[in-house]
Amino acid sequence: MGRLIGFLFFTALPSTAFAFCSSPSGDVTLPDAPGSYHRPSAPICLSSYKFSRTHTCSDWEISRYQSEIEEYISKLRTFANEAVEAANEAISFAEDAKAYAKCEAEDVIGELK
Repeated sequence: MGRLIGFLFFTALPSTAFAFCSSPSGDVTLPDAPGSYHRPSAPICLSSYKFSRTHTCSDWEISRYQSEIEEYISKLRTFANEAVEAANEAISFAEDAKAYAKCEAEDVIGELK
């Protein structure tokens, strides 16, 4: 008999009275851009190339400069990928925050019924 009374008591209450709204959590870490101080500078031996299409660089200097450019571009790609990841985390947090606010609002409204 006691179980029946308990069952009837709990089922008669509004379902939102027992709602648990989980507040959003997250820690969006924004990536650091490689910055222009990491940008490779053309060697002096290439300074006249823009105008004359000739240079005085050795093959080693050209190879080193190309490697520096490739490394810098790789850093830029990594930065872009990390920025997209941070944006997705921020979107997820915003969606969780919206769901939390809706849950809390419904819970408060449920208390009035």
